Amino acid sequence: MHPVPPRHSSRSLKMMAIVQRLQQIMVNENLTPAELVGCAEIVRDNYGRMYEIANTKIEAFTPAKGPTTPPPSRP
Repeated sequence: MHPVPPRHSSRSLKMMAIVQRLQQIMVNENLTPAELVGCAEIVRDNYGRMYEIANTKIEAFTPAKGPTTPPPSRP
């Protein structure tokens, strides 16, 4: 007996599950597609801001470097 090939790839199954969940949220929360997209944009922007804040904290603790050229000598 030959094995049956899968009908959908795992990637497409994950995407279908995400779409189904988003549709459930739209129905349960009475959201329009435009409102759902607006919420997604807000989440994306906030994620970007949090990423920037996290990176500046890492940079804030790096030791300061001194001048690259020696100071001018006094006559």
